[in-house]
This record gives sequence, C-alpha cells and structure tokens, in this order.
Amino acid sequence: MPSRGIEVDSISCINWEADTIIFNGADWSPLFDRICSLQDTTTCHERKVVSIVHLGDSHVQAGFFSEALRLSLQQQWGNAGRGLIAPLRISKTNEPADYKMTSHHTWQHKRCIIGKKFSNSVGVSGISITPTSRKVDITIEAMSRYGEEIGFNTVRLFHTPSDNFPLLMPSDTPADLNTYSLHPGETYYTWADTTHVIHLQGNNKHAHEDATIYGASLENGRSGILLHAIGNNSATYECYNRVEEYGSKLSLLEPQLVIISMGTNESVSSRITHDAMYQQIHTLVTDIRTHSPEAIILLTTPADNKLRKRYRKNGKRRTYYAENKHLDTVTEAIKSYGIDHNIAVWDWYTIGGGKGSCDTWVKENGMRKDHIHYTAQGYALQGNLLYHSIMKAYEEYIR
Repeated sequence: MPSRGIEVDSISCINWEADTIIFNGADWSPLFDRICSLQDTTTCHERKVVSIVHLGDSHVQAGFFSEALRLSLQQQWGNAGRGLIAPLRISKTNEPADYKMTSHHTWQHKRCIIGKKFSNSVGVSGISITPTSRKVDITIEAMSRYGEEIGFNTVRLFHTPSDNFPLLMPSDTPADLNTYSLHPGETYYTWADTTHVIHLQGNNKHAHEDATIYGASLENGRSGILLHAIGNNSATYECYNRVEEYGSKLSLLEPQLVIISMGTNESVSSRITHDAMYQQIHTLVTDIRTHSPEAIILLTTPADNKLRKRYRKNGKRRTYYAENKHLDTVTEAIKSYGIDHNIAVWDWYTIGGGKGSCDTWVKENGMRKDHIHYTAQGYALQGNLLYHSIMKAYEEYIR
C-alpha cells in the first residue's frame, strides 16, 4: 500500500503567505537537478538516491516532524528506505514510533547532550551504546504507521571504527547475504528479499568499546528519497560542534541537503547573545561544508514558545508561562547568518504565526501545554508545511 502522506488539520494563526524558502542567493539547482533525475528511473536501471539529513533537537527526536516530511517527499519522488535510525530506546530516551532498536543485553550509553552523559566520541546520530558483556545482539524493526512501504534489504550499521569491531551476523541468514565495509566504522548487510525486522548477534573478543554502535540506515535498494533524521533532546548547535569530527561522520550519509532545525534550547538560555549564536551556527555549517562540500544547507528558525515560571500562593505552587525574550535574538541570528553566507532559511517562527502564536497552537491542540513541544498532529503539520515550501521552490525551478 503506497504512502499517502499525513493529512492533518491546520492552525488558525499560520501565515500561509510566508510558507516559502528564503534562498538568500543560495543555488539549489544541483539539488533540484538531482531530484529531476529520479523521474528517469522508469527507463534507467541505475539506482538514484537523494539523501537528506534533518539535524535537530527534541522536535526532531520525537520523529513526527521528519516523518511527515519524509512520507510526502517519498510519495512524490520515490521511497528509497527509512534512512538513519538511532538506538534511542536502548539509550533510555524516547524513540520515534515507526521503528524499534532493542537488545536482550545491557548497554552503556552516551549522548552529545552537554552534561553528565556527554561524550564527544559519539557517532553520527549523536548517540553511542556500548555492550557491557561479551555477547552483542541488537534487533532492528521497521513499522508502518500510515501504510508506507517499510521493507528493507540493506542495513548500513554505523559503529566504532576499530578493526576489532565484532562481526555481527543475522540470526536467520537471509538469501544472498553479503557483508562488506566501504569505510571504517561502517558495515553493510545486503540480501535479496526485503524484510521489516532483522536480528544481529555476535561475540566481542576485545574491549567493550570496540563493539560500540551508533545507529543504522535502513534502505531498500530502490531509487528515491532517503531522509536521515538526527534528533537529540535538549540539543543545541554547540552540542554537535563538540562532537569529535562530526562533519566527517555526517558525510558518510552523502547528503545533498542538510536541514538544521535548532535554536529552541538556545532561546531558553538567559546567556545567549546574537554573536554567540551566530558563531555556533558558523562552526557547524563550516564543518558540514568542509566534509560535504556539495551539500545544500537549509536553516530553520525555532517557533514561538514561552518559558515556564513558578511561584507560591497560599502555600501552593503555581505555574504560568512568560514571554521568551531571547527568542528574537536566536531567530535574528539564524536569519542574518543565512543572509551573510548565502544560505537558505525556512522561517518557521513567522510561518507558525509569530509572536504570541504558541497560545493559539496550544488552544487548538497543535502544541502541548508546555508551550514548547508540539503534539503529534502539530509536528505533522509542520512537516507538511516544510514539504510544501520545498515543492513550491522545485516547481518554480522546473517551469
């Protein structure tokens, strides 16, 4: 059954006229030409893929935003697979609802979030899991939520680049299984028929760190769109900047487009300044461009949000939500960086309704009561709007 995208109700404060990509002089023709080439696959047996990376914070980790964008793009231009998934559940945090990564054994985990569990040696997903025993096993399962095709016959497992990484093999060997590596820290598993679940297992004879896993890309061998979503709760630009050789790790996904959706967590910090935000954007963008020079970058601004405040009255703790006065600082830094460096911007702050709009989103069930995170329907609407902005730009290009 083919995917039909995700249909959701709108929110009354959305600025439809602003739902467009601001190019700032950026040349997107290489991306659009690549997309055009997907239309030729009916007469050409060569596999052609447009690889998109969506990098962000909790808004991306939840999965709903990227899912809506991915399903619409794949409905339009072909489904090349689920793309990158991360061992979020094993890392004891929330995982998107359309896949599972599980294990019978225990793992130690680290993340790129600055704090007690921070590590600069995590992988492309911003996460690392390391087995605590010699037995290593991990089950990967894809699940359909909207009728999309979920079968895969290729797993690209991302792991520590050590030569001692154990050879993990499927418990039920699929027909025509082929295992190989093109780059250190990456193992390919390919086979004939597609499946929706695979269980990898093996024995680690060396140090536990030699069996560290970062994530996996699920692919089906067909032409179309691959959208790799990378999201970490509480992430900021600085989090990814502090990951060792992050741009190099990201380049393994061979992105033609990198969408960066951050700024919310910076905006809730009273220490943020325009210059500091600008510099963090520059550091990450420069790193990505150094290792993926052909990739086009799209920056998105954070939505209107409010800060939770508490006080006591009559012996009871009360909660109210106050204006986030630092949101303008973050939004303007993103927009000005795009202008200065000819990088496209999708101004979600304005599209979503601008100042005070989060109250409307909460009232109309598009945002949670925390005035920061969206409901599943709200995220799906955001993904649909970004898709329409990309489609609008593409259609103008091919006219």
